[in-house]
Amino acid sequence: MSAECKNLVKSAGAALTQRSAVIRYEARPVLTPDYAQNAAFHDALAKQYDSRLESNRYNRLARTAFHDIVAAHVAPGSTLLDFGCGTGIDALHYARQGFRVLAYDNSAGMVGQLERRCAAEIASGQVQSCAFDYGRFPASLPAWPAPQAIVANFAVLNSIRDVAALFASFSRLLPPAGVVIVSVLNPIHWSKVRMSAWWTNALPHPRGPRLIARQPCETYLHFVPALRQAAPDFELVGRANAGAQVRFDGRDSRRWNAGGLLWATPAYKLLGHFVFLVWRRR
Repeated sequence: MSAECKNLVKSAGAALTQRSAVIRYEARPVLTPDYAQNAAFHDALAKQYDSRLESNRYNRLARTAFHDIVAAHVAPGSTLLDFGCGTGIDALHYARQGFRVLAYDNSAGMVGQLERRCAAEIASGQVQSCAFDYGRFPASLPAWPAPQAIVANFAVLNSIRDVAALFASFSRLLPPAGVVIVSVLNPIHWSKVRMSAWWTNALPHPRGPRLIARQPCETYLHFVPALRQAAPDFELVGRANAGAQVRFDGRDSRRWNAGGLLWATPAYKLLGHFVFLVWRRR
Protein backbone atom coordinates (compact mmCIF):
# COMPACT_ATOMS: atom_id res chain seq x y z
CA MET A 1 0.00 0.00 0.00
CA SER A 2 2.73 2.50 0.87
CA ALA A 3 4.58 2.25 -2.41
CA GLU A 4 2.52 5.02 -3.98
CA CYS A 5 2.15 7.20 -0.87
CA LYS A 6 4.05 10.19 -2.22
CA ASN A 7 2.33 10.24 -5.61
CA LEU A 8 -1.12 9.54 -4.21
CA VAL A 9 -0.96 12.31 -1.64
CA LYS A 10 -0.23 14.90 -4.33
CA SER A 11 -3.68 14.33 -5.79
CA ALA A 12 -5.71 13.00 -2.88
CA GLY A 13 -7.63 16.23 -2.27
CA ALA A 14 -7.95 19.01 0.22
CA ALA A 15 -8.49 16.70 3.15
CA LEU A 16 -4.95 15.40 2.72
CA THR A 17 -3.22 18.61 1.66
CA GLN A 18 -1.72 19.31 5.05
CA ARG A 19 -0.19 15.84 5.09
CA SER A 20 1.34 16.16 1.64
CA ALA A 21 2.87 19.59 2.13
CA VAL A 22 6.20 18.34 3.50
CA ILE A 23 8.20 15.18 2.91
CA ARG A 24 11.01 14.99 5.44
CA TYR A 25 14.09 12.92 4.67
CA GLU A 26 15.79 11.51 7.72
CA ALA A 27 19.43 10.53 8.13
CA ARG A 28 18.57 7.80 10.64
CA PRO A 29 15.57 5.48 10.87
CA VAL A 30 13.22 5.58 13.81
CA LEU A 31 13.11 2.43 15.90
CA THR A 32 9.35 2.03 16.19
CA PRO A 33 7.22 2.79 13.11
CA ASP A 34 3.91 4.51 13.80
CA TYR A 35 1.50 1.89 12.45
CA ALA A 36 -1.45 3.92 13.68
CA GLN A 37 -0.34 6.82 11.47
CA ASN A 38 0.01 4.47 8.51
CA ALA A 39 -3.46 3.05 9.08
CA ALA A 40 -5.03 6.50 9.53
CA PHE A 41 -3.48 7.73 6.29
CA HIS A 42 -4.87 4.79 4.32
CA ASP A 43 -8.24 5.04 6.06
CA ALA A 44 -8.51 8.62 4.76
CA LEU A 45 -7.35 7.61 1.30
CA ALA A 46 -9.34 4.39 0.95
CA LYS A 47 -12.22 5.69 -1.21
CA GLN A 48 -9.84 7.37 -3.66
CA TYR A 49 -7.06 4.80 -3.64
CA ASP A 50 -8.16 2.70 -6.60
CA SER A 51 -8.73 5.59 -8.98
CA ARG A 52 -5.38 7.16 -8.11
CA LEU A 53 -3.37 3.96 -8.36
CA GLU A 54 -5.04 2.46 -11.41
CA SER A 55 -4.82 5.69 -13.41
CA ASN A 56 -1.13 4.95 -13.90
CA ARG A 57 -0.66 2.41 -16.70
CA TYR A 58 2.69 1.31 -15.27
CA ASN A 59 0.95 0.36 -12.04
CA ARG A 60 -1.54 -1.68 -14.05
CA LEU A 61 1.29 -3.45 -15.86
CA ALA A 62 3.08 -4.14 -12.57
CA ARG A 63 -0.13 -5.57 -11.07
CA THR A 64 -0.67 -7.86 -14.06
CA ALA A 65 2.92 -9.07 -13.89
CA PHE A 66 2.60 -9.73 -10.15
CA HIS A 67 -0.56 -11.77 -10.77
CA ASP A 68 1.26 -13.79 -13.41
CA ILE A 69 4.12 -14.52 -11.01
CA VAL A 70 1.65 -15.69 -8.35
CA ALA A 71 -0.07 -17.98 -10.86
CA ALA A 72 3.30 -19.42 -11.92
CA HIS A 73 4.44 -20.27 -8.39
CA VAL A 74 1.29 -21.14 -6.42
CA ALA A 75 -0.73 -24.28 -7.14
CA PRO A 76 -4.33 -23.75 -8.28
CA GLY A 77 -6.83 -24.02 -5.43
CA SER A 78 -4.30 -23.03 -2.76
CA THR A 79 -5.10 -20.79 0.19
CA LEU A 80 -3.39 -17.39 -0.03
CA LEU A 81 -2.79 -14.91 2.76
CA ASP A 82 -3.00 -11.50 1.06
CA PHE A 83 -0.87 -9.49 3.50
CA GLY A 84 -1.68 -5.79 3.17
CA CYS A 85 -4.68 -6.57 0.99
CA GLY A 86 -5.74 -2.95 0.52
CA THR A 87 -9.03 -2.43 -1.29
CA GLY A 88 -9.22 -5.98 -2.58
CA ILE A 89 -8.33 -5.67 -6.28
CA ASP A 90 -5.81 -8.48 -5.94
CA ALA A 91 -8.00 -10.52 -3.60
CA LEU A 92 -10.88 -10.48 -6.07
CA HIS A 93 -8.55 -11.56 -8.89
CA TYR A 94 -7.16 -14.43 -6.84
CA ALA A 95 -10.62 -15.59 -5.83
CA ARG A 96 -11.74 -15.59 -9.47
CA GLN A 97 -8.69 -17.69 -10.30
CA GLY A 98 -9.85 -20.34 -7.84
CA PHE A 99 -7.69 -19.45 -4.84
CA ARG A 100 -9.07 -19.17 -1.34
CA VAL A 101 -8.04 -15.74 -0.02
CA LEU A 102 -7.34 -14.68 3.55
CA ALA A 103 -7.21 -10.88 3.35
CA TYR A 104 -5.47 -8.87 6.08
CA ASP A 105 -4.72 -5.15 6.35
CA ASN A 106 -4.00 -2.71 9.17
CA SER A 107 -6.39 -0.15 7.63
CA ALA A 108 -10.04 -0.71 8.41
CA GLY A 109 -10.96 1.79 5.70
CA MET A 110 -9.15 -0.19 3.03
CA VAL A 111 -10.66 -3.46 4.22
CA GLY A 112 -14.09 -1.82 4.13
CA GLN A 113 -13.55 -1.20 0.41
CA LEU A 114 -12.47 -4.80 -0.03
CA GLU A 115 -15.58 -6.07 1.70
CA ARG A 116 -17.78 -4.11 -0.69
CA ARG A 117 -15.80 -5.25 -3.74
CA CYS A 118 -15.71 -8.90 -2.66
CA ALA A 119 -19.16 -9.14 -1.05
CA ALA A 120 -20.21 -12.20 -3.07
CA GLU A 121 -16.88 -13.95 -2.51
CA ILE A 122 -17.03 -13.25 1.22
CA ALA A 123 -20.58 -14.61 1.37
CA SER A 124 -19.44 -17.82 -0.35
CA GLY A 125 -16.37 -18.23 1.87
CA GLN A 126 -13.94 -17.75 -0.99
CA VAL A 127 -12.57 -14.60 0.68
CA GLN A 128 -12.17 -13.93 4.41
CA SER A 129 -11.12 -10.52 5.68
CA CYS A 130 -9.91 -8.83 8.84
CA ALA A 131 -8.27 -5.56 9.92
CA PHE A 132 -6.24 -4.84 13.05
CA ASP A 133 -3.05 -3.05 14.08
CA TYR A 134 0.07 -4.55 12.51
CA GLY A 135 1.75 -4.67 15.91
CA ARG A 136 -0.60 -7.56 16.76
CA PHE A 137 0.15 -9.57 13.59
CA PRO A 138 -0.08 -12.55 13.38
CA ALA A 139 -1.29 -13.28 16.92
CA SER A 140 -4.68 -11.67 16.25
CA LEU A 141 -5.44 -13.49 13.01
CA PRO A 142 -8.79 -15.28 13.15
CA ALA A 143 -8.84 -19.07 13.24
CA TRP A 144 -8.16 -19.27 9.53
CA PRO A 145 -6.88 -22.30 7.67
CA ALA A 146 -3.11 -22.32 7.23
CA PRO A 147 -2.10 -20.68 3.93
CA GLN A 148 0.09 -22.39 1.36
CA ALA A 149 1.35 -18.99 0.13
CA ILE A 150 1.63 -15.40 1.30
CA VAL A 151 1.48 -12.49 -1.15
CA ALA A 152 2.11 -8.78 -0.51
CA ASN A 153 1.78 -6.45 -3.49
CA PHE A 154 2.60 -2.76 -4.02
CA ALA A 155 5.42 -2.42 -1.50
CA VAL A 156 3.56 -3.23 1.71
CA LEU A 157 6.88 -4.32 3.23
CA ASN A 158 8.28 -0.82 2.77
CA SER A 159 6.05 0.32 5.63
CA ILE A 160 7.76 -2.17 7.97
CA ARG A 161 11.21 -1.64 9.44
CA ASP A 162 11.72 -5.01 11.15
CA VAL A 163 11.19 -7.40 8.26
CA ALA A 164 13.09 -10.16 10.08
CA ALA A 165 10.25 -10.48 12.59
CA LEU A 166 7.75 -10.47 9.73
CA PHE A 167 9.53 -13.25 7.84
CA ALA A 168 9.71 -15.23 11.09
CA SER A 169 5.92 -14.90 11.33
CA PHE A 170 5.57 -15.98 7.70
CA SER A 171 7.74 -19.02 8.43
CA ARG A 172 5.47 -20.07 11.30
CA LEU A 173 2.35 -19.67 9.16
CA LEU A 174 3.59 -21.60 6.11
CA PRO A 175 4.28 -25.30 5.56
CA PRO A 176 7.63 -26.47 4.12
CA ALA A 177 7.93 -25.36 0.49
CA GLY A 178 5.32 -22.64 1.13
CA VAL A 179 5.78 -19.55 -1.01
CA VAL A 180 6.08 -15.84 -0.19
CA ILE A 181 5.80 -13.37 -3.08
CA VAL A 182 6.36 -9.70 -2.34
CA SER A 183 6.63 -6.40 -4.18
CA VAL A 184 9.03 -3.84 -2.68
CA LEU A 185 10.33 -0.47 -3.77
CA ASN A 186 13.52 -0.73 -5.81
CA PRO A 187 16.18 0.79 -3.50
CA ILE A 188 18.43 1.68 -6.45
CA HIS A 189 15.73 3.17 -8.65
CA TRP A 190 16.79 6.55 -10.05
CA SER A 191 13.98 8.33 -8.20
CA LYS A 192 15.48 7.14 -4.88
CA VAL A 193 19.16 7.48 -5.76
CA ARG A 194 18.68 11.16 -6.64
CA MET A 195 17.54 11.92 -3.08
CA SER A 196 20.13 13.40 -0.74
CA ALA A 197 18.76 11.14 2.00
CA TRP A 198 19.73 8.09 -0.07
CA TRP A 199 23.38 9.18 0.00
CA THR A 200 23.53 10.39 3.59
CA ASN A 201 22.18 6.99 4.65
CA ALA A 202 24.57 5.04 2.44
CA LEU A 203 27.43 4.82 4.94
CA PRO A 204 25.53 4.11 8.20
CA HIS A 205 22.96 1.89 6.49
CA PRO A 206 24.60 0.41 3.38
CA ARG A 207 22.16 -2.52 3.17
CA GLY A 208 19.09 -0.81 4.57
CA PRO A 209 16.57 -0.26 5.87
CA ARG A 210 16.73 3.45 5.14
CA LEU A 211 13.92 5.72 6.25
CA ILE A 212 13.43 7.98 3.24
CA ALA A 213 10.04 9.49 4.13
CA ARG A 214 8.36 9.99 7.50
CA GLN A 215 5.29 11.90 6.28
CA PRO A 216 2.59 11.12 5.34
CA CYS A 217 3.59 7.57 6.28
CA GLU A 218 6.92 5.95 7.05
CA THR A 219 8.64 4.44 4.04
CA TYR A 220 11.77 2.29 4.31
CA LEU A 221 14.03 1.03 1.55
CA HIS A 222 15.03 -2.62 1.86
CA PHE A 223 17.96 -3.93 -0.16
CA VAL A 224 17.71 -7.50 -1.45
CA PRO A 225 20.84 -8.78 0.38
CA ALA A 226 19.42 -7.46 3.65
CA LEU A 227 16.07 -9.12 2.94
CA ARG A 228 17.88 -12.40 2.33
CA GLN A 229 19.61 -12.08 5.67
CA ALA A 230 16.28 -11.29 7.33
CA ALA A 231 14.67 -14.44 5.87
CA PRO A 232 16.92 -17.36 6.87
CA ASP A 233 14.03 -19.83 6.63
CA PHE A 234 13.43 -18.95 2.97
CA GLU A 235 15.26 -19.43 -0.32
CA LEU A 236 15.02 -16.68 -2.92
CA VAL A 237 13.94 -18.47 -6.11
CA GLY A 238 12.87 -15.62 -8.39
CA ARG A 239 13.18 -11.89 -8.91
CA ALA A 240 11.57 -9.34 -11.22
CA ASN A 241 11.95 -5.62 -11.78
CA ALA A 242 8.84 -3.69 -12.77
CA GLY A 243 8.16 -0.14 -13.89
CA ALA A 244 7.55 1.01 -17.41
CA GLN A 245 8.63 -2.52 -18.32
CA VAL A 246 9.01 -5.76 -16.39
CA ARG A 247 11.72 -8.36 -16.45
CA PHE A 248 11.62 -11.59 -14.44
CA ASP A 249 14.74 -13.61 -13.64
CA GLY A 250 14.01 -16.98 -12.08
CA ARG A 251 13.42 -20.59 -12.87
CA ASP A 252 10.97 -19.67 -15.62
CA SER A 253 12.42 -16.72 -17.53
CA ARG A 254 9.71 -14.40 -18.79
CA ARG A 255 9.51 -10.81 -19.93
CA TRP A 256 6.63 -8.37 -20.14
CA ASN A 257 6.94 -5.61 -22.76
CA ALA A 258 10.71 -6.03 -22.69
CA GLY A 259 13.23 -5.88 -25.49
CA GLY A 260 16.51 -4.40 -26.68
CA LEU A 261 20.09 -4.70 -25.56
CA LEU A 262 19.48 -2.75 -22.34
CA TRP A 263 17.48 -5.63 -20.92
CA ALA A 264 20.48 -7.94 -21.26
CA THR A 265 22.49 -5.81 -18.80
CA PRO A 266 22.23 -5.03 -15.07
CA ALA A 267 21.10 -1.50 -16.02
CA TYR A 268 17.47 -2.62 -16.22
CA LYS A 269 17.41 -2.81 -12.43
CA LEU A 270 17.62 0.98 -12.32
CA LEU A 271 14.47 1.28 -14.41
CA GLY A 272 12.06 -0.77 -12.35
CA HIS A 273 10.19 1.13 -9.66
CA PHE A 274 9.26 -2.17 -7.99
CA VAL A 275 11.20 -5.33 -7.26
CA PHE A 276 9.22 -8.59 -7.08
CA LEU A 277 10.77 -11.35 -4.96
CA VAL A 278 9.69 -14.99 -4.83
CA TRP A 279 10.70 -16.91 -1.71
CA ARG A 280 10.26 -20.61 -0.91
CA ARG A 281 10.26 -21.90 2.67
CA ARG A 282 13.12 -24.29 3.30
